Formats: sequence, structure tokens, C-alpha cells
Amino acid sequence: MIKSYWKQTWALLWQNKLFGGLYLIGTALPVTMTMIVVMYFHLLTAPVYPELNRDRLYEVRAVKTYNADGVLTSGGYCSEAMVHQWFYPLRSAGKVTAIYTYNRNLNDWLQLADGKSELKVHTKYTDPNFFRVFDFDFVAGAPFSWSDLESARPCGVLSASMARRLFGTEQAVGKRFTMNYMDYTVTGVVRDASSLTPTSFAQIWLPYTHVPGYGNYQEIGSGGFTTVFRVQDKKQARQLQADVRDLVRRYNVLHADEKRLDVDCPMPVWKRNLVPGNMEVDLPAMIRFWGGLLLAFLIVPAVNLGGMISGRMDTRLPELGISRAFGAERGYLLRRVVRENLLMTLAGGLLGLVLSWMLLGWGHDWIIGLFDTYGLMQVENEEMLVTPAMLFSPVLFLAAFLFCLLLNLASALIPAWRALRVPIVQALYEKK
Repeated sequence: MIKSYWKQTWALLWQNKLFGGLYLIGTALPVTMTMIVVMYFHLLTAPVYPELNRDRLYEVRAVKTYNADGVLTSGGYCSEAMVHQWFYPLRSAGKVTAIYTYNRNLNDWLQLADGKSELKVHTKYTDPNFFRVFDFDFVAGAPFSWSDLESARPCGVLSASMARRLFGTEQAVGKRFTMNYMDYTVTGVVRDASSLTPTSFAQIWLPYTHVPGYGNYQEIGSGGFTTVFRVQDKKQARQLQADVRDLVRRYNVLHADEKRLDVDCPMPVWKRNLVPGNMEVDLPAMIRFWGGLLLAFLIVPAVNLGGMISGRMDTRLPELGISRAFGAERGYLLRRVVRENLLMTLAGGLLGLVLSWMLLGWGHDWIIGLFDTYGLMQVENEEMLVTPAMLFSPVLFLAAFLFCLLLNLASALIPAWRALRVPIVQALYEKK
């Protein structure tokens, strides 16, 4: 049955090549634009390596301190004391890692083997739990240990591409490299991550005890750390949020005469990826804006395609009149016309989906740069990694299919219904 519908649709397209070409292009372009937007947010929010459990990752980032009069005295990330006294011991926290975040945007320089050249690199200063919270694949070695962290041993983990660049091989465990004029030992090498996973991405991971000035902020309050929790389920996440709120409440009660803390409630990492820094996440506003944009992508081509189909139906009135004269019901003819246009829409949708994959696969730096106005996902001396596994997903296929279905119904249903309301005699008269 489907095969016969497809043959009939193909014959109609072949009889009117201009109409068929314009129909396919008119469907493919809005699908391409829509899928690029959908894929971009898919990359930021869906489970992708090494953040394969994004739905279970929560973080505390923003901390503000007020004096007794309610005047803001400091603001930033979590302090060292908060990480060690509050979050590491928290029973509901699951797996916990601390990442030094403040002012760590490409400030490290790698000295190359020729003794003259330097390379700016993206580093993350963290703890061994980082590689348990995130799902990194080690191609060699292992993470640095807690004893390495506590003793500030100069060691670290490299990405596979960085290991190849420095040593010509990924099997670099035990080899030494120089960064900021200090020698470090490689403890492990991991498969490359993408800068589209900003919470976990780096080229080199080091113990946070190597951060200049570490140990100077021993008070509960703002500092330079983001704390990431990996919980087991939603129930544990709710308990974690309640426990953090309770810690803040008790602290504020004990220090009511001195100061007051305002700490972010643990937020899903995928939400934090949508905005830079410590900006507040207004998810409803983002949904309204991008939802309105996607709706415009649907309405504008639907109106254009509806006009084309309406003109096309005028030329098919005699055909429909003859079918009705021989007993075909309006419902049957309406379904047939809608099916024909659905097949054409699906063909255009498939073309648009392929175009969106090609554009994101080959021109992702330029396209993502249009969305990433703050440049948070652009890394100097590192090509942005976009893998097929990041682009192919059942969710994206379903989104493309639903978009094509809506586009077909919006553009084909009304013209077909109007054409079938024309009396049989008048439809046959158009044959003359």
C-alpha cells in the first residue's frame, strides 16, 4: 500500500518538476533551521560523553554573602571551607566533586619540547572524584589519587589529543610535561571530550591544590569552586536540595548578628549549561523565546506551502471530480491527498535533516558560534569536537517526524478540504 502511494506521489512530482522542487526546498529549509536549533539544545542538555548521566548531575555554584544590614559584601562560587565542611561529608550528596572555576579561562601555558614554543591550554583543577562523577574513558593509566591531591603532587590527566601532541602517543603514563614552568607527571589519559560539555571539558586535569592561593579562604562563604553532585535518582536529588537549604538556614541562624549567606539550591547541570557564569536560569522565558521561534519556522513555510498546494489543487479538480463521480467518498479523497503531501513532506524533511547534520558536522564552529555569544564553548588551539553519536538520537528523529507531520497538516489539510467541497459538476467543468 505504502509503495503504491509513493509511486503515485513520485509520478505527480515528475509531472510537475517545478512544483516538486519548490515543495521539497520549502520543506527542507524550515526543517534544517528547526533541527539546528533542536540539535544545539540537545547537545547542551542530553546525555553525551562524558556527561552520560546529565539527568543525575546537580551543582552548586553561586554564593552571595551579606552583612548584618543586608548589604552584599561578596559574591562568587563556593569557598574551600564549604566544599570540605559541608558538601564532601553530606550523606545525601552521592558522589561529590569540586572544580575550581573562578578565573580559570585558558590562563595556563604549556611549554613545548623545543624549549621555545608555548601553547595556551584549557585546564581544570579538580579532585579524584571528578572521574567518578563524570564518565570518562581512560585509554591509559588512572586518575590522580587523594594523596596526590592532599600533598599537591605535580601530576595530572591528559586528553588523548593532548597526549598525542606532546608525546606522539596516547600511552603517556609516567611521562613528564612542563606547564607554567613546573614539571608534571602524567597519571592517566582519557578519550577526548567536547567543549560542548563545558562542566567536564578540559585538555588537562590537575589537582586543585595547585591553584595559586589555595588554602587562603577557610571561611564558609564565596570562593572559587563549583561543586557537582551525582545522585542516584530524583528522590535523592530532592533530599540533597533540602539538606543544602537546611545547612544554609542553620548557618544564617548561628551568624545572624554578623552576616547572611545566599546559596544556590543544587541545580541540574543541563540547566546551568543554558546560561553563562552565575546568571540566573529563566527556563520559562527561554522556552517562550525559542518555542516562538520554532513556531515561526512552522507557520511561515506552512502558509507558503499551503498557497502552492491550493494552486495545485485547482489543477486537480477534474481528477477529483471524476473520482467522486465514480463513487469515491470525500473522506477517502481527503486522506489520499493528505497522504500524498505527507510523503512529499517526509521526503523534504529527510532532506532537511541530512542538511542539518551536514551543517553541524562540517560547519559546527560557525553555527554554534552564532548561539554561543559569550564564547564559552570556543577553545583556542582545539577544534570543537562533534561526533555522530552526539547528533543521532531517537529524540531528534521524533522531533523531525513531528515537525514534518505538523507542517503537512497545516499546509495540506485546508486546501484539500476546500477543493473537495467544490460540486462534482463544477469540478468536471474545469476539464474543459
